[in-house]
Amino acid sequence: MKRLLALLLAVLMLVTLFAGCATDEKKDDVKDDAQVEDKTPAADEKEEPADDETEEPADDEMPEEVEPLEIEYMGRESHQWTYTLEEAIQKEFESLDYYNQLMLDTVNLVVSVSSIDNEAYKTTLSGYLAADALPDTFISQSMMDDALLVNAMLTGRFANIDDLIAHSPDGNFNALIQPGEKMNYLKAWSTAPDGNWYMVRNTDNAAVGMDLDSAETDYLVEFGLANWYPVCIRRDWLDKVGLEMPTTAAEFKDALIAFQQNDVNGNGAADERAMLGFGTNGENGIGTVFSNGVAGWFGLHRDNFVMDTATGAVVNAIEDPGYAAYVAYANELYSNQVALLGEGFAYNHAVNTAGNYCSAHPQYPDTMMTVATGDPDSKYEPMPVIQAIEGITPHLLGQATTSSFRAISFSTDCDYAAGAAWLDWIFSKELFMLWQYGVEGKAWEWNDDGTMYRYMIGTDISEEDEERWGDMWCYAPWCLFPQFNTAIYSLTAATYDSFADALDAGEPYTGNMLTFDDWASQYENYNWDEYSPQERLMRMIDEMGQDNVMYDVTANFETLATEDEAAVLNQYKADLLLYLNELTTKHIVGDASIDTLEADLQYAYDNLGMQEYMDVIQARIDRYLVVLGREPILG
Repeated sequence: MKRLLALLLAVLMLVTLFAGCATDEKKDDVKDDAQVEDKTPAADEKEEPADDETEEPADDEMPEEVEPLEIEYMGRESHQWTYTLEEAIQKEFESLDYYNQLMLDTVNLVVSVSSIDNEAYKTTLSGYLAADALPDTFISQSMMDDALLVNAMLTGRFANIDDLIAHSPDGNFNALIQPGEKMNYLKAWSTAPDGNWYMVRNTDNAAVGMDLDSAETDYLVEFGLANWYPVCIRRDWLDKVGLEMPTTAAEFKDALIAFQQNDVNGNGAADERAMLGFGTNGENGIGTVFSNGVAGWFGLHRDNFVMDTATGAVVNAIEDPGYAAYVAYANELYSNQVALLGEGFAYNHAVNTAGNYCSAHPQYPDTMMTVATGDPDSKYEPMPVIQAIEGITPHLLGQATTSSFRAISFSTDCDYAAGAAWLDWIFSKELFMLWQYGVEGKAWEWNDDGTMYRYMIGTDISEEDEERWGDMWCYAPWCLFPQFNTAIYSLTAATYDSFADALDAGEPYTGNMLTFDDWASQYENYNWDEYSPQERLMRMIDEMGQDNVMYDVTANFETLATEDEAAVLNQYKADLLLYLNELTTKHIVGDASIDTLEADLQYAYDNLGMQEYMDVIQARIDRYLVVLGREPILG
């Protein structure tokens, strides 16, 4: 009745029941099979078996048949894959049946899936919550606003994840979140204001990572090997004007000016310029005024109110020691019109480069190699990480082993043992292999040397059979199961302590199951010299000494805010961020003097709640630090 009421409240809901779950009839069969008549004779009545007979084991020695655990998952149909889950069921994809059987064999679990259309998910979930009729497990974060999410957690609506894990203490999920293990950060970042955790954020572990700790620095995270955002410059334009790769900030400025003065794109307009995100802030993503690669040369963090990756302390780029020198340099670029306002963002790279006037841009080096500029000779190469100020260590922005802003939670009415089994399954190697590669013997097989051979479409397998037996990306993520990236199970998973070690191991190619020759063959139609742009960056960092760079990440590890913390953020955020962003823009365009920076910042502290705002962010990060075993910054 509760669920019916919830359905009435949740307008626009679309529910598709997953046909592969066990039927009541099958459950009854299991129960009947488990009812074995007790025929054990008394001790003094036992007889020795005849020579030609085999003694049957006593009933108490026979393996006990265990009923499958059951749970209901409310999945989200986003319509972003080739097929919906309903279409995959209708087409009777064999990978579905294999998935269900493998899950049953691995964790003794049967999952019934209700697939809710993306547009109706929030409404449906709100209706269920209001009617006290939540499904067993569901997508919580990103499908509820944070205030409602925290309220539901703290009022006993969601199961405590530790209580679920207690039903599978030896399971692989519990093993992964232990201190020092690959996913300990997951528990820390999912922490609620009361110190418990009621959601499991989806992971984004890189298969091939870097542990860049040194004697002086103990980073909070590992970094992805190939997930760096250096400045990439048009190497072909450098060649046109007879310049070498810039190794100083001054040489970079001179190169940008030379590009424009020599009309290197040949269109007759002085439009060659770098896309460095001047006038934009971190709210808009990577490649903004502080996360553009160039600011890092001056030792700046990626934005204001961000977490220092080594200490966990909240820091502000505008208060970094190199800020004044950076905005003075940015003013030189702006005054020469070789970098403009409002242009940048790393993931606008395709649009920004399409007009053949982008001279430099922050983004993954190999990604910039593949952009289409309209010039067949265009060639972007990563620049070295330049130290612009003596005594100040430059920063390089990258992606960490982190999580995105989605999570699943469990109702307090669910079977906790089933919930634990579901987590063990989601974080299992068995699911990873099936999801990523498909069914063994149907879509791939092992080679004698232990490597994998994936069947080639048109040679070993038809396109239709590949969809039916192959990887499950074409229909499954978030709908059939949450999209947790457990790449730690990748066949090429590795963590390196140095770029030198990674290069010696054949990176950045081996992580993709390639040799350099394989890579060169795949990218023979692109412009590159000697080795991949990513390898070039790795070599440059190794040559300068990897400990001579500070590594930043694109995420703050802020836990969910309390009601009071949220009130402080809402009170100050808009005016404070606008004030600071406008101040930096004025410094870059020359409309404000850097000489008054101290007074300008004091105004923000005195009138715009800057300290209160920072303290709330720090308190949220501190909860993360405590779970990791670190000391909180605020004490």
